[in-house]
Amino acid sequence: MIECGMKEKNIRLLGRLDATQDPICLDWTASGFEVNFEGTQLWAELEATCESPDMWVAVAVDGSPIARFMVEPGRRWYPLGRWGAPFEGMEKAPARVVTLMKETQCMPFAPEATIKVHGLRHDGQLLPLPDPALRIEFIGDSLTSGEGAMAPKDNQEWIPMWFTAFGNYSFHVCNALKAERRVISQSGQGVAWNFMFDPAGNLADDYELTVGALKGEAAEARGCRKPYDFAAWPADVVLIRLLSNDVGGMRRADKVEEMTEPLTVKCVDFIRKVRRLNPKAHIVWVLPGSKSLPEIGAEAVRRAQAQGVEKLSCLTLPDYGPEELGARNHPNAAYNEKIGKITAEYLRGILGMSAAD
Repeated sequence: MIECGMKEKNIRLLGRLDATQDPICLDWTASGFEVNFEGTQLWAELEATCESPDMWVAVAVDGSPIARFMVEPGRRWYPLGRWGAPFEGMEKAPARVVTLMKETQCMPFAPEATIKVHGLRHDGQLLPLPDPALRIEFIGDSLTSGEGAMAPKDNQEWIPMWFTAFGNYSFHVCNALKAERRVISQSGQGVAWNFMFDPAGNLADDYELTVGALKGEAAEARGCRKPYDFAAWPADVVLIRLLSNDVGGMRRADKVEEMTEPLTVKCVDFIRKVRRLNPKAHIVWVLPGSKSLPEIGAEAVRRAQAQGVEKLSCLTLPDYGPEELGARNHPNAAYNEKIGKITAEYLRGILGMSAAD
């Protein structure tokens, strides 16, 4: 068996992370790695840094999820797959793309919690990976973290096990478009404040940082507070799905009328920041549900367009109904798949891609 570190040639690191770290650390939803593996056995040495909260990952082969499990504290080898002919005379197994991604989102209340990837063990070779057709960055809240999507209907538990990178809409968008994704999402947060109307709970202010949702000594030690290198991974599309928590926070504070204009201005400012840092990307604002004042997002897009921001649009998705619920009034995996396909078709249109692309 061959053992190698994560800086080996032909290992593609996924998500916003500090690639200079050894071991690499997975924080954002969908952060991880993928390889084009030819052989019969592939293992990864993983380590969760805390007993709690739980850290979950999922594994896919050629885009099809095959395993989902919790990473335990302490360094352990986990099998990602075993292939090969079970009977003499059958053909040799072909090369396949194996992907491991973190299912759970960042945990700001426990910034020391992460998954360390120490290395790989295999009996074959890591071949070059095909380039992705697109690079798409997803910015969002619990809906983009896949919160509740893996849970039974009407479940009321807030636990890491119910979050998902493979069961949320961003996976289906990228699967349809042969795209690589980076996800920046955090439950409860918004553009200007969080669901509790706390201005500290927003994703916009720390967008320039590698993992801006995490603060403190442990997070800094693994590179979370480093400036993110946008030029190293130039996004073709930046898809923003925020505002639900901003509106919820205004309602909680009974300040909807008073704070609508400041929130709209904050959204315009964020759009302009995203444009500055992603100069060539199409920016798409996915409007919140019909009960969460989507007109605020639409007005922010209109104002930014009037100020000269090009390649900018907004997208309305269908609301999810009672039959599409997972945990804590969040949509289930089936709804995520549905809107993922809708979003992919929308992006094909604005990018001028054919159905065959």
